[in-house]
Amino acid sequence: MRARDICTIIAMLALFAACGQAQTATPAAPAANTAAPAPPTTPVAPASAQGLVGTWTTTVTKADLLRVAPDFKPEYLCDNAGAFVWRFKADGTFTIDQTALEGCTQQASPHIESTWFSEGDAVTFAKGTADQEVYAWSIANDLLTFKHRTGKCIPCNATNTANPWKRLKN
Repeated sequence: MRARDICTIIAMLALFAACGQAQTATPAAPAANTAAPAPPTTPVAPASAQGLVGTWTTTVTKADLLRVAPDFKPEYLCDNAGAFVWRFKADGTFTIDQTALEGCTQQASPHIESTWFSEGDAVTFAKGTADQEVYAWSIANDLLTFKHRTGKCIPCNATNTANPWKRLKN
C-alpha cells in the first residue's frame, strides 16, 4: 500500500510539474527531507459530497491558464492545458486523464490517481500532505465549478478553476 501511495504522489507531481512554483511564481527549493510521507487514510465521500461522484470533463487552454494565473510560467503551459476527464468515485478516490492540446507535446504524466475528501462545500485533494489543495465546489445544471481556497499549486488552481466541468452521462 505504501508503494502505491508514493507512486500516486509522484504521478501527481509529474502532471503538475510546475507545482513547485510558489505563489509568487518563483521556483521552490527542493525539500531537504526525502523521507516518504506517512500514507494517508482513504477518505470516504460523505453523503453531501455524492453530487461530485461521477465523470466530469473540461478543456483548458493556455489563455485560460494565464487568465487565472497571469504569472504562470510559459514553459509549463502545455503540461497543464488540454482536455481533461475527472472521475470521482464514491469510495473517495479519483482519476484525472489529460489529452494534450493540439500543438503541445505531452511532457507530464497524463494520468493521476489519488484521493479526495469533501465536507460541506469544501473538497480537499492530497489531504494531510504538503501538496494539499482545498476548493469550494458547487454544481448547477450539470456544471461543476471550483473556487480555490488554499494550496500552493499554481497549476492545480489554474487548471481546476479555469472553466466549469461538465458532467458526462455514463
